Amino acid sequence: MPKRCAPLLATFALGACTAPPASPPAPRPAAPPPAPLTAPAPPTAAPAAARAGPAPPATSAPAPRARLTSQGSTSWIYGRPKVDERYLGYLRSGCSIALRSLDRVRGEGCPGGFYAVEPRGYVCNDSTVTLEPSPRFVAVAAAAAASSGPFPYRYAFSDGAPMYTRLPTAEEQQRTERSLGPADSRTRPRRTLSTYEDLTSTDAPEPVEPAPSFLETGEEHPVREAIPRGSMLSFTRAFSAAGRTFLLTADHALVPADRVRLFRRSRFHGVRLDGEVRLPLAWLRHVDRPQYRRLPSGALEANGGTWPAKSSVGLGSTVVEHEGRRYRETRDHDGAGAPLYVALADASVVEPVEKLPTGVKPGQKWIVVHLGEGTLVAYEGLRPVLTTLMSPGRGGVPVAGQDPVEASTTPLGVFYVTFKDRAATMTHDKPGEPRTHWIADVPFTQYFDPPFALHAAYWHDRFGEETSGGCINVSPEDAEALFAWSDPPVPAEWQGATGAGAPENGATTAVVVRR
Repeated sequence: MPKRCAPLLATFALGACTAPPASPPAPRPAAPPPAPLTAPAPPTAAPAAARAGPAPPATSAPAPRARLTSQGSTSWIYGRPKVDERYLGYLRSGCSIALRSLDRVRGEGCPGGFYAVEPRGYVCNDSTVTLEPSPRFVAVAAAAAASSGPFPYRYAFSDGAPMYTRLPTAEEQQRTERSLGPADSRTRPRRTLSTYEDLTSTDAPEPVEPAPSFLETGEEHPVREAIPRGSMLSFTRAFSAAGRTFLLTADHALVPADRVRLFRRSRFHGVRLDGEVRLPLAWLRHVDRPQYRRLPSGALEANGGTWPAKSSVGLGSTVVEHEGRRYRETRDHDGAGAPLYVALADASVVEPVEKLPTGVKPGQKWIVVHLGEGTLVAYEGLRPVLTTLMSPGRGGVPVAGQDPVEASTTPLGVFYVTFKDRAATMTHDKPGEPRTHWIADVPFTQYFDPPFALHAAYWHDRFGEETSGGCINVSPEDAEALFAWSDPPVPAEWQGATGAGAPENGATTAVVVRR
């Protein structure tokens, strides 16, 4: 696990954004219109006469909107036609977005003018965007597009694998991989992978399709870079060529499947809270825990049943002490209808809050995290809507005067979601340095005290344990649910959106981190 959760918003494309169309939906110019740039027009309300009266007669469907495609590393969406640090969101390479108009708008810092995009904001008409993506770019972007759901990609752990820009010849493969040793990592002895060990597998990537012709063309030099040992990649498709399987990564590279190990998918998820499932409840974190029954004498004894690790049980109000241990009544019952008890030493208890913490406004969505208990609860006002297990920094509770990044601790306090990213690549490397380790396309990332974020962890299944480099790790299913629920919402065709600091995007969500 890297020491920090710093985002690298660079070359990685996420198919959750809209891929460029295979062909223009309507005639459009091959280059920006030569007409003079216009000033941005403020939105206007429809005249009263147009808003009242009978519905107009049915007409044919409007022509599809013109679209702008990002073909560079990052295409920023600004709140006004000005290139500055005040951006509303961004597009990644391969993303396509509908335009409000083909007319460009005059602004500052962008000689080519700006395009007004849906549902708001402006994108600079520079080399990172195009109205006419090449057929090959469209084909590759579509093939690398992610699916919906908690696992937008499949993920793998690199044993040292090259990233090819196109299908390499046998000679190019031999020359490039000569120093890497034998291929087929699935038959190689497994090393200790720390927190990654529990989800790496020897599975083969399925299904495998014949390689399409558009992967045979590309740059003359076939190698982009190597994925360092221990780094992770995301991929969408597996292709067969010349007796070998290649994985198409989210950033449009081809990686030999026999030089990576796939991750299995974690099946853990939290619980939605409603009338039937409610607080208080207890999470059983690390191992299976025994169930207890109360005898007529008042003593507690194990009844032979257990609650599985990473499961939850609803709690009643009765607390019983027996032989120096405290037990709490649960809402589970034995076969005779008698309530079962859980030892409080075995459980992380989640109680409902009775008042909003300082820094959380009435009506604001907020998340509370308890580091020592390994729990998270999402609230709408005083109503809890979801609870789950999370993994905080492996360095434990922060110590005053210690750098939380270097110590791998999760900071305490009240924070606000500053940026939401559908998938962010994380690294401990500093900008401008050679890349030595990265975790590709971490899904559903919400930064609250950058570089610290709440995000999915697809590389481990140790939720409830101190595992991360300082970020708040949750399962992919929980991360997806929290990302969709929290404010601000990310527009469907955007890769990411700014929270605190961009009032145009709406309210933001508070994150309360406690011991």
